[in-house]
Amino acid sequence: MTVPTPLLNRRQLGILGLSSLALPAWAQEWVPSQPITILVGFAPGGSADQIARQLSFAAKGILPVPVVVQNKVGAAGAIAAQAVAEAKADGYTLFVGGGSETTAVGHFKPLPYDPRKSFTPVIKVSRAPSVLAVKADSKFADMKALLAEARQGAEKVSYGSTGEGGIFHATGLVWEKAAGIKLLHVPYKGAADSMNALLGGQVDSAFGAYEEMKPMIDAGRVRPLALFSRTRLPALPSVPTMTELGVPVALDNMKGLMGPAGMPAPVVRYLHDAFRKAMQTAEWKEYVAKSGLTQDYADGAAFQKEYVEAYDTIGKAIGK
Repeated sequence: MTVPTPLLNRRQLGILGLSSLALPAWAQEWVPSQPITILVGFAPGGSADQIARQLSFAAKGILPVPVVVQNKVGAAGAIAAQAVAEAKADGYTLFVGGGSETTAVGHFKPLPYDPRKSFTPVIKVSRAPSVLAVKADSKFADMKALLAEARQGAEKVSYGSTGEGGIFHATGLVWEKAAGIKLLHVPYKGAADSMNALLGGQVDSAFGAYEEMKPMIDAGRVRPLALFSRTRLPALPSVPTMTELGVPVALDNMKGLMGPAGMPAPVVRYLHDAFRKAMQTAEWKEYVAKSGLTQDYADGAAFQKEYVEAYDTIGKAIGK
């Protein structure tokens, strides 16, 4: 015998049914139905560009839509960041962030976005210890020799970076303050340009990420002098940190995917899970092994905490 459902429960069920119908589609379940664009604020060939392209390649069998990578170069990544900050928060526009555009640039010039509030971090992919390198035949045998030269006078030693106000420029300024020196800063549009300038003898030294320098280090064309990181890099066991050399400067260049502020939680969760799976594919692991990328996973919340702390650290160090 069937027991009738109490009237009150029927009403409750009806209300619940109507409520679920009234919810927007993404609140119930979200799956992308159009291509996802990842913007890169730096020139092709740099670490941000490599990460975006390798992630898009690794995600081919995971996401049901294509991932398109677009380079939107300028202002140390801030142009791409601004485009994302102004984009619709629907999960279809992301960028490789966590570095210059979200930790350093805002201390040097006004930005049309707030690095700490204008984005939704999705996933952290890597940290890139800042490496200072010289040309293989440089007169500087080691960092002590370079520092000795720099202390002889203002701007006697030059260094290239990936842009005015970028993470490497900020690292250079923090280094100057900590070491009591004044260097000549020469900004470029991206890592490839900076490395080419170093190889061409246009600058005495240059900052970069290890994965950007690896081919030239392996080929014996450049020599890393020091790491501006808390710990040594396993791939460069003989290269000391600046802290070991008595100048405590440690600023890693973080990289991850970020979208506009206000992205719905189900969208963020879906994208995080998809790209986390991409980081576990054979294609991605092969890239990490060959490139020397320092993989460093974190979810969106932990990623945000880390880059906001870096933003505040840089501001404090340069008096902002």
